[in-house]
Amino acid sequence: METKLKLILDAFGKEKVRVGEEIAPHTSLKLGGYAKLFFVALTQHEIIKMVEMVRMLKLPLIIFGTGSKIMVSDNGFDGVVIKNRTKKISVVGVKGKVSKSGIGVEEALVEVESGVSTKNLVEFLKKQNLLSDDIVNLPGSFGGNLFINANLQKRCKNIKVINQDGEIEQIEAGVLSLRKHIVLSAVLKLYAKRRISA
Repeated sequence: METKLKLILDAFGKEKVRVGEEIAPHTSLKLGGYAKLFFVALTQHEIIKMVEMVRMLKLPLIIFGTGSKIMVSDNGFDGVVIKNRTKKISVVGVKGKVSKSGIGVEEALVEVESGVSTKNLVEFLKKQNLLSDDIVNLPGSFGGNLFINANLQKRCKNIKVINQDGEIEQIEAGVLSLRKHIVLSAVLKLYAKRRISA
């Protein structure tokens, strides 16, 4: 085990991977002992690379965002913990109409990385004048909520995941599985708060 952990430390650097990090301060419930290795991923590429290495070395893995839906034993975790802090949100498409009152956006496609907190997502949608009423009070990160929230799943055009074979693929919400997939991002179809009439 120690040799495998050293390989990860050498690959990512001691400034990126923490040895014996307490998990409790990184979760909402403030519970959890120490992780053998703790890694904060800031990009999708970092998540992909770490997951690939952890799976190749056959080490136990936990990945979470804000930590609002996770409980880790006070005995700790004898493996690698990834805290997902990816944070990109971007409008990737819009649809609208031209009327007497001007050009208006009716709906937008918004790509959201899995580590984005739902609070930050709601703030972004408000600034873009897009509806977010049914996700306003969701705690936690976008990726974690995708597994359990039907409203978010209905809005998904596609979800980018790492599958069990380590491949990156686009899937529909209906096949998303906590046991089979690690969510990287998703594209949501969202409506404008005020739609113009033709």
